Formats: sequence, structure tokens, C-alpha cells
Amino acid sequence: MPKPQQHSAGKAEVVLGASELHAIAAAARSSDEETQRVVEAQFLGRLPEGRADSGSSSLEVEFVHALPSFDGANSWKPTRERNETYGLYVGEGKLVVDAQTHWALANAMSTLYQLTEIKRVDGSPVVKIPSSPHDIVDSPAFPHRGLSLDTSRTFFPVPWMKGLIEQLGEFKLNVLHLHLTDTAAWSFDVEKHPEIAEHLSYRDINGDQQKYTRQDIRDLVEFARLRGVSLEPEVDGPVHAPTMASAEPLKLTVDTDVSITTDDWGAEPPVGTWNFSSPRVTSTLRDVFEQLNEDFVTAPYIHVGGDEPHAVAVCAALTDETQKAACRKQCSSAGGGTPYQPSCSPQPTKPKDATETYWFPELLNDKVQGYFDEVTPPESTIPLAAWSGVREDMAVQLGGQGKPALQLWEFPMGKAWGLTEDDCEKYDIIQSSATHPLQNGEGTSDFGWLYLECGEGQNWISMGKDYWCSRAPWVSMYALNITQHSNPVLQSEKCQKAFVGAEIALWGEITGPGNGMALLFPRAAAFAERMWSNPEAVTWEQMSSIGQPSGQYWKDHLQGALHRLNAVVENFVLQGVDVARLQPKFCFDNPAYCDHYTEPFMPKGAAEPVIV
Repeated sequence: MPKPQQHSAGKAEVVLGASELHAIAAAARSSDEETQRVVEAQFLGRLPEGRADSGSSSLEVEFVHALPSFDGANSWKPTRERNETYGLYVGEGKLVVDAQTHWALANAMSTLYQLTEIKRVDGSPVVKIPSSPHDIVDSPAFPHRGLSLDTSRTFFPVPWMKGLIEQLGEFKLNVLHLHLTDTAAWSFDVEKHPEIAEHLSYRDINGDQQKYTRQDIRDLVEFARLRGVSLEPEVDGPVHAPTMASAEPLKLTVDTDVSITTDDWGAEPPVGTWNFSSPRVTSTLRDVFEQLNEDFVTAPYIHVGGDEPHAVAVCAALTDETQKAACRKQCSSAGGGTPYQPSCSPQPTKPKDATETYWFPELLNDKVQGYFDEVTPPESTIPLAAWSGVREDMAVQLGGQGKPALQLWEFPMGKAWGLTEDDCEKYDIIQSSATHPLQNGEGTSDFGWLYLECGEGQNWISMGKDYWCSRAPWVSMYALNITQHSNPVLQSEKCQKAFVGAEIALWGEITGPGNGMALLFPRAAAFAERMWSNPEAVTWEQMSSIGQPSGQYWKDHLQGALHRLNAVVENFVLQGVDVARLQPKFCFDNPAYCDHYTEPFMPKGAAEPVIV
């Protein structure tokens, strides 16, 4: 999991004893240092201890390509140019690995690890590869296959992060997008400004800061790289900025008093807006982004945020007090208006027949553009990414080097604007939507799509029964066409080619190290197969009202995927990792019984799946 693009298997069994494992290690060592480190990280290091050489082996091991040494930022390549294609042959007496980059080798080793069966016989581990020989040629359908993890709302310790990275690498999910800051907290050290983390990071019961040091970051980046995963940092803005940064001595954010922590100012409490009118603030943030560029040397993008701006929150950073007062009067319930009227909503242009002030297109869009121009270093070698609303709603153009990316997070139904084909030439597109349109095209489904916390618990704001969307099912992650969208422009050939991939998300509001793995797996493995193999997909029109594809799709795709996902669960159980189940263990041991019971419940006569 994910299923390789080309894979033939036999009926023999290859046993990897201590001498065979030693032969693999020796061949990797004689090839080059990069190969040795990746093979140890992705394969040998994950096997049971006790691999002392027990004599010569007849296993012939060949790593076809020597890998170049990794040279930090000098080895950086755009995400579309990272060669992840590999070949793998394993049979009696022979192991051949064909990989030209460390990304490709990490993928090959994750597949080799998944092929193994490890048991204890008389107290000693025995490593076998059943169904040999295996002959595999494999490459990903999408180059960007990610997880967005919020370390601001909830801090995840370094050891937990390493465990997560190991699991992401096993399933060939190659991007860990770290949402490092938000209104709640700041989770990492900034060398030039240690006071930021000092005042804004969470603290544990002993009063110690819960933060990532600069060395932590660099170690995690390298740890992930050897496992085929790149870390992508995000510092959000101009809103979703740390609330407590408004106090002395920082004075970096504005309009964060508890009396205005309402829906008028932000989509979620607490609120915070960077004071973008202050050169001291924007220069501080530029220092932050310069450090991110230096430390996240494998990042496909540096993410600058840009989501969910509310007019009064952005207006709070203006210097003209008259404008701020007018904005508050028009765009907040506290001032007698509402943030949801068109004149206060983010949009790229003012309607021709409008007479009142339209705050974003007339004033705030330029300010938001100025914010991004000021805080992002022009010499940055890594391209920028932002939430798609900066372009769709505020007409912002991202600067910096390379081709930037726009990340989709919702389906805004009924809008007359959106991304254009010209945008698809200038930007990569990343799918990460929480919801999808209903079958009739009227509104959006509250069935979660790519947000793993959907439906997990009670809404902590409204006290409603669900976290704002109902549970994200593995079937949707596996079955739905990842590049579909309600904006017809995004279905054009040019825009379809702009999609580099997608991300699932854990936002940290009701998630922590204790329940994170259970929310991630096995659903993330289903998503991984969609992103890597891109099997036949269905559109949302072909899903039933309760999120079911057709009975034929069950027979052709979901049944086999479910069997393999159940195996994923059992492997996690054997490793002592707490994950969720999709079915009782009986169904793993006796799948035919459960399959037979499921078939009558699948929709009849639904539209056939389409190849995408």
C-alpha cells in the first residue's frame, strides 16, 4: 500500500537471514554513503535487532546507480523534477534496486519493507518475503502527496514527529506540511528573535517551552529526507497571527483584545493580525522566512498562509484611524454592520454598480499584497505557496523564485470568480478541500473529504454534535477524483495539468499525540494509494447521498483496497502503534464473510466510474 504501478509476483518464499541482511548492508555501503544511509533508514533500521553476520550469503545484491552526495540547499530541485521512479527485483539469490535519486531509493526500500513478513521462531526474528519473485517498476501519479499538521494549536514532540515521518515514508507520502504558527501559539525558535518563541510557545507542566529548536528542525529535515519525505514550513498571515503577540514586549499583532475575539474578526478564536503597517514587524517576519529558507532545505515550497481574512481584522493594521472606524462600523456587528455583506467580503474587484466602500478590492487587497511582498525574501530559492483565497479573493500575486503554488481548501459554491487558466500557467495547484459539492450542485457536502478531524468530536465552539463537518471517510479519500472542482476552469486541460497533488490535514484543534495516529491511519494509507497509483476514480456526482460509490466500484476497487487496509491495521498493531480499525479483526482473518455481507448494502445502478 500504495499498490505499485507494475508488479508481478510468484509463489516462492525468500528468507532474509542475518547473512543476507549483511549482504544488503555491505552492498549499500560499497555503493555510496547516500545509499547506505537511506537503506539503513528505510529498511534495515526497521527490522528487528540481532543482525550480526552469520557467514557468507549467496544473495547477490545490486544497487544499479550510485547516488550523488546530498549538499543541502544546493541539491534542491522543484517538486516536479524530483525523480521518484524506481525498479525492484527480489527473488531467490538476487536483489536488484534501480533508483537514481535518494527519493527513488527511499520509495524502493519502503516497498521492500512492506513485502517482508517478520515472525519470531523459537524467540528469534525470521524475515521472509513471500510470493517471490517480485518484479516491480513504479512511479507516482502525483509528485506532491502530503499531510498538513498543525503544530500551533497542538504541539507534537520531536519523538512523535519522527514516528509519524517513518509511517509517512512507508506509504510514500512525501510532504509533511507543518503549520508552525497560528493565533494560538508559535512553535519554533527564531535565531534573530528568540523573544518570539519565549513569549508565544506553549509550556509544559514544568514550565519548559514546547517548541522546536533550530537544531530540532534541521535534524527532522534530514531524518525525513532519508525516508523520502520533505518538510514544508508555514507561517500564516496577515491574519491567523498569534493573539498574544499584541502584548509587550513583542507588539507584533493588533486588535486582539478579548472583547473583540468574535466571529466578526476571525473565522475562529482567538483572533490576531500582523501589524503590516509597521516596518519593524514586517522586517521581523522577513528574518523568519529567511531562516525557514535556510533550514527547510528539502521543502517543495515555503508556505505564507493567507487564509480567512476578515475585513475588520485586516483594517485593524491600517494607520488611518478614520478608515479603521468606518471599516468597523460597516463590517462588524459591534459597529452595527456585518462581516458577511459583499462590501466586507474578500473579493478581487468591486462591482461596477456598487456605491459603498468595498474594503478588500478598494483598499485591503493592496495592503495584503504589500504584506507578502515585504515579508518574503526576494532572494529565496524555494518557491512560495499560499492558500488559494489570496489569489481567488484578493488578487494577490506571489513573488519569489520558481513556480509558486496555490492550495485549495474548500469549494466556494456560487461565486462568479475564481482561478483562471492564466493562473494555472503561473501556479501549481494543491488539493486539500474539506468538503465537496453535493450531487445537485447546490451547496457543499458536510461529509469530510481530506480533513481527518471531521466528525471526530463535538464542535468546541458551538457545542454542536460535530466538529464543523462530519467524518471524513476512507472511501472518499480513496475513490474521489482528486483534481475535481466546482470551478469549471479548473477542469480545463491546462488547469488539470497544474495539479501537483493533494494534502490531507490534521488541524490540531481536537487532536494530539495521543489520538493523532488513530485519526491518521489507516485512512492516510487509502489517500496514499489515490495519490501514488491514482486508480480509477469517481466524481462526486457518482457518489450516493451518503457517500457511497457504486456496487461495481466496490467489486473492482474498494474490496481489494479494504483487504490491504486491514493488513495495514494489523501491521500497526504488531508494531504497538494505536490506529483505528475499519472492520473487526474477524474480517481480516476471514474477509469473504464480511465481503459477502457488504455487497447487498452497496448502491445499485450508480454511474460507472471514470478513468482520470
